Amino acid sequence: MKQEEKTKLTRKRIIEAAINEFGTKGYEKANINTISGAGIAKGLIYHNFSGKDELYVECLRVCFDEMTKALACPGSIADHTVYFDKRIAFFRERRTVAVMVLEALIDPPIQHIEIISEIRKQYDKINSEWIMKILSSGSLREDVSKEKAMKYLALMQDMFNWYCSGRGSWGREPEEMIEMHERELPGIFEYMVYGIMKGD
Repeated sequence: MKQEEKTKLTRKRIIEAAINEFGTKGYEKANINTISGAGIAKGLIYHNFSGKDELYVECLRVCFDEMTKALACPGSIADHTVYFDKRIAFFRERRTVAVMVLEALIDPPIQHIEIISEIRKQYDKINSEWIMKILSSGSLREDVSKEKAMKYLALMQDMFNWYCSGRGSWGREPEEMIEMHERELPGIFEYMVYGIMKGD
């Protein structure tokens, strides 16, 4: 096996172990020592990555790429239940990956906010495509454009993320935060899009 292939395999093993660590404990509590305890020499980790921060960012790139591909919007479907079914399926199959992505979205490490905004662009694009299809499947009020609706939904999403993170009152563990987010999000989205008042 060529050295380049060995390096790729080594980096892949490190990233998989690190995703398990970050996706189980969250960024703050994740530890390089625990990652090296998964059968990977600490020296090998530091040979490939400068430290926890670089490893975290690389893991995020991998995780966002996986989740983006899983949520890819089919051209003909404009049903919000399909979108949430895809999220639930991905969360069950790749739990630590989903936790990493959602923690980065809901409660990102302050020092990585700028790079996360770059990493998540394709993910945001996929979500926007879903929402636009859903909005296009019905009729908006005459005084509400699709662009205005998208801004409103983005604002509500930010407020909901803030609420789930616990920053308003108390901190939550990553697992608790993600469980709450995924449990409540479908209902919140339905209320935001379809309203809570009966029409006349």
